[in-house]
Amino acid sequence: MIIFDFDQTLVDTSSVESLRAARDWKGVMRKAAELAVYPGVGELLSALGQNGHRLAIVTKSPDMVPRWFIKRYGWPIDIVVGYHDVKNKKPHPEGLLLAMTNGNAAASDTFHVGDQVQDTEAARAAGIVAIGVTWGLANDRELRESAPDELFNTVGELKTYFDS
Repeated sequence: MIIFDFDQTLVDTSSVESLRAARDWKGVMRKAAELAVYPGVGELLSALGQNGHRLAIVTKSPDMVPRWFIKRYGWPIDIVVGYHDVKNKKPHPEGLLLAMTNGNAAASDTFHVGDQVQDTEAARAAGIVAIGVTWGLANDRELRESAPDELFNTVGELKTYFDS
């Protein structure tokens, strides 16, 4: 199973960060059509799905936000764990463990892809491979210092990693 973070990993949500911080989810949804999917993400998700990988999203946003993108772009993701699905947010591993349970996935076969230190910490706490990605970050110093198991600067590099 490959579990993705959503914000700044799959979609550039930087323009709605103030709405997210204020928990104005209706405001975020009004702007959803204006948010850009990072180049190559759709192709990556399609290829992973076609190659038999079970895909999930675990996000600190409510699940309605990523579900809108899944529906709009036809992403092969059927497991979404959002803000309201867990008591403990990242870096606690609860969301990752719930996604793994829902996908009947073993820790030894699971990867988490994210852009924040909390993503690395949550993956480690869940006993899964922590993959850091920098394409949505203005400054990747903290992510690098968190020492994820793998670190990629482009969607293409991540795709190559999973293709091998």
